[in-house]
Amino acid sequence: MTRALVTAGLFLFAALLPSPALAQEAGGGLTMIDENGRQAIETAVLRDQEMIAVDRLAELFRFDLSEDVRTRTVTLSAGGRSVILTAEQALASVAGRLVSLAAPVYRLGGDWFVPLDFVNRALPSVAGQPVELRLASRLLLVGNVRIPRVAVRYGPRGEGGRLSLEVTPETPYEVIEEPGRLLIRFEAAAIDLAAPPAPRGNMVRAITHDETLPGLALDLGPAYGSYRVIGALPRFAVELEPADAAAADVSARPVPTTVLGDPASRPVLRTVVIDPGHGGDDEGTRGPNGTLEKHVTLAVAQRLRAELESRLGARVILTRTDDRGVPLDQRAAIANNNQADVFISLHANASLSEIPAGAEVFHLSIDEYGAEAREIAEREGEFLLAADGRQREIDMVPWELAQARYLFRSEFLADLVEEELAVRVPMNERPRTEAPFRVLAGANMPAVLIEMGYVSNPEQEAQLVDPVFQGSIVEALVAAIVRFRNRLEQGDFLPPEVEPPDIEATGAGDRRQEVEVTEDGATRDRRRE
Repeated sequence: MTRALVTAGLFLFAALLPSPALAQEAGGGLTMIDENGRQAIETAVLRDQEMIAVDRLAELFRFDLSEDVRTRTVTLSAGGRSVILTAEQALASVAGRLVSLAAPVYRLGGDWFVPLDFVNRALPSVAGQPVELRLASRLLLVGNVRIPRVAVRYGPRGEGGRLSLEVTPETPYEVIEEPGRLLIRFEAAAIDLAAPPAPRGNMVRAITHDETLPGLALDLGPAYGSYRVIGALPRFAVELEPADAAAADVSARPVPTTVLGDPASRPVLRTVVIDPGHGGDDEGTRGPNGTLEKHVTLAVAQRLRAELESRLGARVILTRTDDRGVPLDQRAAIANNNQADVFISLHANASLSEIPAGAEVFHLSIDEYGAEAREIAEREGEFLLAADGRQREIDMVPWELAQARYLFRSEFLADLVEEELAVRVPMNERPRTEAPFRVLAGANMPAVLIEMGYVSNPEQEAQLVDPVFQGSIVEALVAAIVRFRNRLEQGDFLPPEVEPPDIEATGAGDRRQEVEVTEDGATRDRRRE
């Protein structure tokens, strides 16, 4: 008895001690903005990962915080909602489902720390209100605050210069000229702006983010003479003219712009391309009871097309409408040729073990990718064994060929799909992953790949052919696409910052004119041999 008590006491004492290898450094910090204003939030760096203190989140959002030393867990709760965190685990239990995190949860000196992606992945579920971390600009937005994203470019134009801006959502602004400075002020509580560009030449000495405006401040150089605004929201430019051109009528300068752009110019979702994975001789994976992936993907795709056409009035195209094979590159080309607004590729997963189960969502990424996904990308052309012992090729391409122009929107769409699936069907322990699947790489629009479940799991194999389960998948995808369309119409997206790769340099060719879709959904390759 005494021995057991001593052992239990030692365990409790050890659990209270911080990890000996864990050292804390100051992080870059965040700025939280809500309807009451803004405040600074400290962050810390632990094991090369930037993190935020759990007790600080509890203070900001008025969460109840309870710790269980025996199980090494901490629970944040509010209004009947809760999130459970376990020390040294890169997971969060959110409303009974597991959400993967970028790094483990740490306990240091009585304080708990979570990686920054916890804010977007798990915090909104317990906060009961919109919460969004914009890491590039270090902004934490809470509630219904609208903080426009402002993308800025500056470059020479003749003897002058041009400052190009894209503002989403459209936000009134004005241009103010002061001695030695030109200010662009937005009617907002703040703006989401990454590092301003560094100007060259004598027209502009510096471009800075002035949070007091909020907006941009241009420190003018000796060559500056005058300015004029061209274009209209969401994209406009401020052209700077040299001093020798300033003799033009100053009254010709436009008055400060304060009018929103034409809502009709905002993008809308008109065309959706659905890609039922595999087909023809390519059966995909095979379940223990003989279910073929190619049949499951086609059945779900046909149901999804019917729902999208009837509920959204969208034009929906399938990359195949029957049991035929379609090369991977042609699948993306079909979407490109039809100027699709969304590309969704449907698949069913498999494993050597019968245990893995649950749906997964994949999208491409360049800057914020998992180490495992990058390792897979570098093993181009490798194979995985399917449930029946056959080899299944994982078609990957080099990372630099990813759909650079639409990475942000693809990631956002993947988030929505994951959220909608999670409330309807079982999810994998890693429900959303970044990986360079070739079928997505050539898509010139937001694109995601969905593994609807594991056909190698006998229970999931039965679900995947069940019309009720398939209907749940379809409902989730329709709901996600509706939410994506609504956000797209608001224009609240980060403009593209990365130009697409040089297609000719990669040898991929121009895929916009390669494939023709016939009325029955068949494809005809129009490339010249």
